[in-house]
Amino acid sequence: MTGTKFVSGFLKLSVGVLLAVAIPDAGVESVQAQSRLPSDQRLSPNWGNYRPPSNLDRPTGREGGGSRGPCIGETSNLIQNPIALVPVNGFGTTVAARPTFFVYVPTIKSGVTPQMQFVLRTADDRLVYRTTFSTIPSPGIVSFSLPERVNSPILELGKTYKWTFTLVCNPNEDDLSGNKIAAGSIQRIAPPSRMASELAQTTSPQDMVAVYAKYGIWYDALGAIANLRRSADNPALQNDWLALLTSVELEKIANQPLIQPLSARETQNRPVSRP
Repeated sequence: MTGTKFVSGFLKLSVGVLLAVAIPDAGVESVQAQSRLPSDQRLSPNWGNYRPPSNLDRPTGREGGGSRGPCIGETSNLIQNPIALVPVNGFGTTVAARPTFFVYVPTIKSGVTPQMQFVLRTADDRLVYRTTFSTIPSPGIVSFSLPERVNSPILELGKTYKWTFTLVCNPNEDDLSGNKIAAGSIQRIAPPSRMASELAQTTSPQDMVAVYAKYGIWYDALGAIANLRRSADNPALQNDWLALLTSVELEKIANQPLIQPLSARETQNRPVSRP
């Protein structure tokens, strides 16, 4: 997919620190803040309007289903499965060669030390990258970026990829039914010329987030606002974060802790794509 479809609905840029998304007809209060961009700019991207290419099998699902797994602890918020932070249909775009992926990790049962595995595949299921994380902070929202090092994989322009985070609860058993998988798909696109021009004119990270949101670049908008929250969280940023996640029906995890990024422990295969 090389273009963005816009539909009715009102997504407003934040007017002070960042963007704020106004959700139409969703029964959710609009969260608005101030922005440095002109007040007459109004955004109306519908994240769910993105459709994966026809040759891409539908991902497993952005939320691990079924009953609570053997490594997931009791929780008062009833969120018992990992959840990928992606639009409702599981698909989003990026302009980054090495984007950042986000997933919510539920409460891990006391005394249990499961692993988490990240896997990236091409649309036709060729393995691009796989790594595991032995320490999993929980509960909270974690992220992982493809490593910035020689021979590490990149996303190729115009290609769609599938990715999964798997909470490995039964690593040494034949029955892996207790494992929980959150999944999404991603396509790297070339930035539209007008978007590139606007990014070049931004003077702050806040404005950059607003531009990504304006053009419907989900992964980059999410990653940029997450970086801002980690460096200088405040009520305005929290409201913008809530609004962004609410726009893709992820409000139930919007108030969960935003944890520092994960680091890859090991790469278990050679990459398909290289810089």
